[in-house]
Amino acid sequence: MKTLYLLRHGHAETKQKQPDEERNLDQTGRKEALLTGEKMLKETLRPDIILSSHANRAYQTAQIVAETLAYPIKNIAIEKEIYYTDQEALLDIIKRQDNTNNSLMIAGHNPTITYVAQILSKNQKHEMPTAGLLVLECATPTWEDILKYDIKELLFFEPDTSIK
Repeated sequence: MKTLYLLRHGHAETKQKQPDEERNLDQTGRKEALLTGEKMLKETLRPDIILSSHANRAYQTAQIVAETLAYPIKNIAIEKEIYYTDQEALLDIIKRQDNTNNSLMIAGHNPTITYVAQILSKNQKHEMPTAGLLVLECATPTWEDILKYDIKELLFFEPDTSIK
């Protein structure tokens, strides 16, 4: 059994003169990431491994979620390819994972994270919001075979920052 957590980065600063990868989470994005982490904690959802894009906003989102779950930040793996990839390449990243890890979180970017969410969940309505989380479970024994098995949606979470 494998569990996949697809996490889109939180709301980020407007692009100024800095490279896109250097955009940080803004206050809303930090709150969104915290709400997502708290939801995971409440639902007792904790990945074995977290892979994050190298872009500041994705890594910061992964850090906030990890801290909330008491997951060691030093164990977050930076996967530069997540930033530059399309949905087929992101699926390949998932398929390449070590099978000793039964749960995996990918902290990435739109539109790719939404496309992968739609492919795996077979739900075209899933549009990944900022700091949105989709949790999927698959009866496959290996990550490589994830597309060959039925995938069950466990949770789709959209953080509501209007709640105090």
